[in-house]
Amino acid sequence: MLQLKNISKDQVIYLSGPMTGLPDYNRPAFDERARLMREAGYIVNNPADISRQYGLDKPYAFFFRESMRMLLRSDVVYVFGDITNSKGAIMELNVAKTAEMPVIWEVCLRGGTLCPER
Repeated sequence: MLQLKNISKDQVIYLSGPMTGLPDYNRPAFDERARLMREAGYIVNNPADISRQYGLDKPYAFFFRESMRMLLRSDVVYVFGDITNSKGAIMELNVAKTAEMPVIWEVCLRGGTLCPER
């Protein structure tokens, strides 16, 4: 279930979740959330769109840099999935924290070290 109650519709949402090592880079999960958010009237930056624009034949560093650009053009970060082993998503959280961006967690894994303080 999407957690959108603390996000206003004039804020740009950046989707953050695990991609590397997952089937189709987890694009279906990113796309479904983006679709639902857009249908609800939100503006969404979906990093899965980067591979659609540039193709999949680029190195990891290329996608990471492009996703950081997209992240920094956003207002709030929406985290979903188990990002425990996702170096990209963890870096996105670090950048969001440094940039003092709000972070919304779809699900907080109880006892997880990445959960925000409540």
